[in-house]
Amino acid sequence: MKNELPSFIQNLVAPNVGRTAKYINSLIKSRFEENEIPLSKEQYIVLLRVENEPKPQKFLANVTERDKGSLTRLVQSLEKKQLVNRKICQEDSRVNKVEITKRGTAVLNQVKPLMISIYESLHGGINAQEKEITLKVLSIIQENAMKEIKEIERLSN
Repeated sequence: MKNELPSFIQNLVAPNVGRTAKYINSLIKSRFEENEIPLSKEQYIVLLRVENEPKPQKFLANVTERDKGSLTRLVQSLEKKQLVNRKICQEDSRVNKVEITKRGTAVLNQVKPLMISIYESLHGGINAQEKEITLKVLSIIQENAMKEIKEIERLSN
């Protein structure tokens, strides 16, 4: 495959992380289709996050990196599939909580082994030391990004 990145970017870590994430997302989508899993990766993430307890929609919007309207549509699609229910929070009636249904739990239990298989195949050939170094580098990049975000937020206030 031809590398189309400009030469000054090719050896930087951050742009390669983004490209790697795209490949992983494409692989997950393909494997879901191949196994007739009626979910998107984002729908899977929502089911995984509400597996043990209902979660507010705002929390789910953050973990799926969606705005409020987009997350509402995502949850509605899961409701149509009878995989989740939305309930008004008893403590704060402005908050909707999303909870998994029995059917949602069954689908999630079907998908988990597939996801484990995908991640195991992606980690093939990576030894423990390489994994440790990679996680350390990614942690540093994440910390640097958060510092930059906080500085931007500080300057904009």
